[in-house]
Amino acid sequence: MEIRRWLPYRNLQSRNLGLALATSRVIAWIGMLLIAAGVAYGIAAAVHGSGGPFVLALGMVMGLIGYGLAALVVSGALAALVGIEEARRQKGGGS
Repeated sequence: MEIRRWLPYRNLQSRNLGLALATSRVIAWIGMLLIAAGVAYGIAAAVHGSGGPFVLALGMVMGLIGYGLAALVVSGALAALVGIEEARRQKGGGS
């Protein structure tokens, strides 16, 4: 199995912003893991019961998913900057 297949933004390359691309990939993985943890925790909380603890668990689930989505937005913004830089470099507009 090829490891590159599992990289977020695998078709994106950068000559000047390699650190930003690596950071974007790490943040994307963190975001995906947070969302998966939120879904898993929500399923576990739903199976174990209802009442007061379920309401608290629901808040935690929404927080995990919210932070995961925020991480994916930040990751996408960094990847977009890298993509813009790469497009300008290929056109000859950059250095």
